Amino acid sequence: MSLPAANLLRSQVEARIPSAFATYRRPELKTILTGISPIDDLHGGVPIGALTEICGSNIASSGKTSLLVSLLANASQEHFCALVDASDAFDPAPADATGMNLSRLLWVRCGKNKSKLKPLEQAFKVADILLQSGGFGLIIVDLGSIAERLVRGIPLSSWFRFSRVVEKQSTALVFIEQQPHATSCAGLVFRMTTDAATFSGRVITKLNLEAEVVRAREKKPMQSARELFSLKTLWA
Repeated sequence: MSLPAANLLRSQVEARIPSAFATYRRPELKTILTGISPIDDLHGGVPIGALTEICGSNIASSGKTSLLVSLLANASQEHFCALVDASDAFDPAPADATGMNLSRLLWVRCGKNKSKLKPLEQAFKVADILLQSGGFGLIIVDLGSIAERLVRGIPLSSWFRFSRVVEKQSTALVFIEQQPHATSCAGLVFRMTTDAATFSGRVITKLNLEAEVVRAREKKPMQSARELFSLKTLWA
């Protein structure tokens, strides 16, 4: 086909379909750093406009609470944050020592009011309200101490709704759990496990941890899917 004919054909196609030859550019992935370099090296932090799950055992210290505190400490320097605490497990005293800006943190302690909703139901209801209201750069829903059988009973439609709402917001939505449950609704899934621990007497002073990216929309090379690192405990 000659060049004039090709140009004519292109103009005819564009007249019918204006975006036919438009170059698609994938939106830049914006994230909030966790403040823990080995984890940030895995995926560059937690994605904004997506649902993230951070999972770890509730039997042993898996590091998910340390990650929660570090993420809040780092995010609260620039963003207003909300922590939906389903089992009232958060301790602000050691968190304050990490440099967390508590004046930018809304801490919702589920089960501490006269609501007839159970803590898990209340946590999801509050998270929905906060997400719809906007204004928060980071919303964390801590379900880490809720019985696994109860979290497992959350319908997939609830996870799907959260993922669809948050993708239209400038907010990172993070769930802390024992196991991942959002399946394909999650844009990122971290699994935290304990490799070993360092003791001083009977007190754990350092956690040797492994972080694994179980699922991510932005694929990374396989060799970067796991990372071993150490963290000092908040009480060390």
